[in-house]
Amino acid sequence: MELRICIFWIWMIATVPGAEIQVHGWGHGVTGGAGGAIHMVTRLDDDVKKPLPGMLRWALLQRGPRIIRFGVEGDLRLKDRVLIRHGHLTVDGSDAPGAGVCLRGGSLEFVGCESVILRHLRVRLGDEQVFRKLKKERIKRPLGSTGLDCVSLRECRGVVLDHLSLSWSCDELLSVVRCQRITVQWCLFAEPLANPKLHPYGDKHAYGILCSGSSLTIHHCVLAHYWMRGPQFEANDMRKNDPWDVQMEAVSNVFADFGRSGSRYTTGVEDHKKDAKDRRFDFQFIGNVYLDSGKTGRSIEAITKHGVHDGVRVWLDGNWFRDIGNVFAQSRSTIRLDTDIPIAKAPLKIRDQISSNRLFTSPNPPIPDLTGDGLAHLLKSVGGGAVRDQNDSRVVREIQRGTVRPIIRSPKDL
Repeated sequence: MELRICIFWIWMIATVPGAEIQVHGWGHGVTGGAGGAIHMVTRLDDDVKKPLPGMLRWALLQRGPRIIRFGVEGDLRLKDRVLIRHGHLTVDGSDAPGAGVCLRGGSLEFVGCESVILRHLRVRLGDEQVFRKLKKERIKRPLGSTGLDCVSLRECRGVVLDHLSLSWSCDELLSVVRCQRITVQWCLFAEPLANPKLHPYGDKHAYGILCSGSSLTIHHCVLAHYWMRGPQFEANDMRKNDPWDVQMEAVSNVFADFGRSGSRYTTGVEDHKKDAKDRRFDFQFIGNVYLDSGKTGRSIEAITKHGVHDGVRVWLDGNWFRDIGNVFAQSRSTIRLDTDIPIAKAPLKIRDQISSNRLFTSPNPPIPDLTGDGLAHLLKSVGGGAVRDQNDSRVVREIQRGTVRPIIRSPKDL
């Protein structure tokens, strides 16, 4: 009897997607769609108006706890963005056949969702759908930024993004706005697109990760070949009565071949200044590696154009900065924490924002471990799919070789 019970629980653990995930940081404890209905994706096509069972869109739009698995491999071409409003969801591509699936042509947008796990997926948005819409509407640039990220989270609670590959976005690769308890881990972010025609404003995009008004952990991720925002922590988007604190951290990540800066944070508040008057904004950059192309010298950039908010605090600990061509040198490079206004010469208010102590400890906190063999292990392990595909292999190989190249405007540039 005891043997049968033991076998049963071993089987249960082996068949629940995500059961083997070790989640660190603010998303620790998120269960996703555990215990819910299992939906198999058996088709690579898409229908926006009348999605059919077997399509990814159909499964994402269902209600109630659910687990989505894949019985197909290859490019799954979305005809438009997918707006998901119902959580208690796990989307797990870890046991997809072959090299797994890659979502093309449409973004995944989560609004007001609770308890979501996405793992072992590739989302490569591309520019084809954007140009198709521009031609149809007879306009030169998009009128808004909706649908231009690979993945976006807005007003969500309890989300884990694990082993994703996000690339070829038209705005950010990932945006997180007004969310609670978010962990992004072991993901490969690369090659956001720089063509100004893909975005409603500004001519220098190719942005990485935008994070605003959230409790968030980004750890053991790699971001490569981008202009800036890797990530950008903003003292923004909070309301006076929001029942959570803003605590965002980047721990043990690699930022490679960036144009303007590796990571950023804002010293002040752009919008809703009155609501933010008495709020705290705690940002931590811990044990990250910045591999500069030799063009910038800025690893962590302080954005001062919105002034200085008394509630902003920043902790910088154990980050190191070196030339991208020297990734696997045996000795650690001299630590340099350069900002657009060097801290030593910055106005007193900005220097006062830099804390001498850790600001917070997230649940099951990630450990800074990129010294020794840690960096090589990270580059070997990040990204989506049980088998690394050609694009991800190329990006990792370029980091290892110290490759520096222009930001791409289109996937056709590769």
